[in-house]
Amino acid sequence: MEANQITFDSLPKAMASLFDEVKQIKSLILESSTGQQGDKLMTISETAEFLHVQKQTLYSYVSKGIIPHHKRAGRLYFSQNDLIEWVKAGNKRAFDVEEEAQKIISKRKRKGGSHE
Repeated sequence: MEANQITFDSLPKAMASLFDEVKQIKSLILESSTGQQGDKLMTISETAEFLHVQKQTLYSYVSKGIIPHHKRAGRLYFSQNDLIEWVKAGNKRAFDVEEEAQKIISKRKRKGGSHE
């Protein structure tokens, strides 16, 4: 008879042991998969700490559309992978003179600064 043979009487204990082992394996798989990709969703506080900026600065970046983010149920989330790519890319977006001029003109019109 094999030493690890399961009998009807030892079945509940064997199932509990098996359940624990599967739970540990699942936990290890999840840890390693997120560890390899390095991606996780972060809150505004976690992102501010990650980027070493104030929360208000992040809100400004979000309102200007210059930082990658996701919004669900009124809450902001940031992908760590997206943020790393954003930092690496720096400010490489093309500078469109027409677009920037239109922004300045529209701001002046809203403030009543137009002298037309």
